[in-house]
Amino acid sequence: MAALHQKLENGGSSSKLNRAKEANKRATFHRNLFRDDKERPFTAEWNETRLNIKKALSFYRKLLVNRKLLDKLSQDHGNGSEIRRNSGLKLHMRAAKVVQSSEKYWVNTGKQIGPISGIDIGDEFYWRGELVIVGLHRDFQRGIDWMKLFNGKTLATSIVESGRYENVNGVSSDRMVYCGEGENPNLSRGKKPKDQNLVRGNLALKNSMDEKMPVRVIRRSFNDGVDYKFVYSGLYLVTEYWKEKGKFGKDVYKFLLRKCEE
Repeated sequence: MAALHQKLENGGSSSKLNRAKEANKRATFHRNLFRDDKERPFTAEWNETRLNIKKALSFYRKLLVNRKLLDKLSQDHGNGSEIRRNSGLKLHMRAAKVVQSSEKYWVNTGKQIGPISGIDIGDEFYWRGELVIVGLHRDFQRGIDWMKLFNGKTLATSIVESGRYENVNGVSSDRMVYCGEGENPNLSRGKKPKDQNLVRGNLALKNSMDEKMPVRVIRRSFNDGVDYKFVYSGLYLVTEYWKEKGKFGKDVYKFLLRKCEE
């Protein structure tokens, strides 16, 4: 009996040790996804990045109104033939490509989890292209941006809450319900509604919940129902997700996010 008791104790200790090793491994993995300590808010490096962000955004806005300069620089950077339209989304994509191609305006060039150097909660932006340039959200159209890790797993980096779908339900300053991406059944643009699936951005949000990794949230704020701007709301954790039937009887994924304590 004593030998059996000792064996159980050793087994319990081994289990605790394995759990501790796994916790340490995960903590190291999480730290490696975040920015370097020198870029913490309001340090000299952070303030320098913020100044560079302002310069990059000013240049971007200049390109949007100066088409001749945009055309010239597009040719200089070799992307003029890819996107030639001078209006709408294509115009903004052209201007963003020029800014990102210029080493003079390089800021936050890679995808990353967590806060972005030089960006503070409450910062406002006028176009999706500005979110791309500063590194907050690197997808021009999709509401969920995500990155693939070396092990093949995907994690969400940011979401844009546009108010177009069912995201308005349960929205507050520290809590929000976000509708997943896909063939959204609540939009009727001549397309037949389809079920959403747990893939791409939806899967990345679910993985972020499993790994307890934060997601940047950008909200679109309307002014008098006409003009709008994008406001950075901070870091949120996905705490729950579920599948339900949407307006037209098709599957929709919902994600509950709660704001992190800063």
